[in-house]
Amino acid sequence: MLIGTAMSAHQSEGNNINSDWWYFEKNGKLPYKSGMACDSYRHYKDDIKLMKRLRLNSYKFSIEFARVMPEKDVVDYDAIDHYRDIIAELKKNGIEPIPTLWHYTLPLWFYKMGGFENRKNLVYIINYVKLLLSRGLDARYVLTLNEPMVYAVKAYLTGRYPPFRRSFRSMLKVSNNLIHLHNELYDILSREGYKVSIAKNMIYFGKLRRVYLPFGLSEYIYNWRFIKYAKMDFLGLNYYRNVDPFRLVRRRSNKTDMGWTIYPYGLHSIAERYYNAYKKPIMITENGIATNNEDLRKKFITEHLNTIITLRKEGVPVIGYHYWSLLDNFEWDYGYMKKFGIGHVDKKTGKRILKSSAETLKRLALKYE
Repeated sequence: MLIGTAMSAHQSEGNNINSDWWYFEKNGKLPYKSGMACDSYRHYKDDIKLMKRLRLNSYKFSIEFARVMPEKDVVDYDAIDHYRDIIAELKKNGIEPIPTLWHYTLPLWFYKMGGFENRKNLVYIINYVKLLLSRGLDARYVLTLNEPMVYAVKAYLTGRYPPFRRSFRSMLKVSNNLIHLHNELYDILSREGYKVSIAKNMIYFGKLRRVYLPFGLSEYIYNWRFIKYAKMDFLGLNYYRNVDPFRLVRRRSNKTDMGWTIYPYGLHSIAERYYNAYKKPIMITENGIATNNEDLRKKFITEHLNTIITLRKEGVPVIGYHYWSLLDNFEWDYGYMKKFGIGHVDKKTGKRILKSSAETLKRLALKYE
């Protein structure tokens, strides 16, 4: 089984100056600045050394659209080769690369053209992906989009992400365009022999979806609608939280620093339900906890990996698990306050320092390899 960690470009690489997020960080529309983040663009080999030290065999990361195409119709081939180098370094160290082609951020020029609201703009992302393929994308699994419904909701319904809209109609339009984009990319990638999916954030709604119609509708729109219409070879599943008050244990010790209740059974329920409906493998592409309590992080990792082993014993083909994240990084509109990492970066020296929970992930990776 694949066991590894995950990070994204903007959250870890630093200095993503041609993106919409960087623009709005700079002009104060977003509350925090990413700055140099973990400086992983320059120190990716150090990150990979940590993974090898922990005996991990998989890594979910993202390729930054704004680096590859910093201006309209301008291609930075050095950036493409940089990501090819990351993949080569991962493979040299026995680590499966799981590239994600888009993870929230957009080139500023693309954003100014209307981003995902205009379906005609999708051709630019399709061309960007074709560029990556033309230079060689040496991976077995490819994720087209990371958490498309989180993006659609936060950018177009709650207004927390650029372009800061609050419109159900716009949210639905963007989600439809993202489904269309994914399916276009699926056809391109599958013809080249890749195993293709999205990284789909799923929330466990529990009994709420059965007893309260608005929650049932919310669950369908947020969890299942995208999956229903998307072509996938497997499900990339991101699981962090549940919203079922019938099962919540209301203890402070059972919550993350994001205020989310820890509930491993929610992962079991969602994975089982998906497999019963679609009969396709599942890869846990993200699962993590924001906390400064290392004992709680160790417990979280152990319980969720044990849940996956239970699913596999029950016949649900879970093919991988990725803990979010390798390092404490830039957590979008929370800045650097929320600590998800099994490691952190000394800001003065750039040195990567593992936390005690990293040994827990290592032990379980060795046990379940």
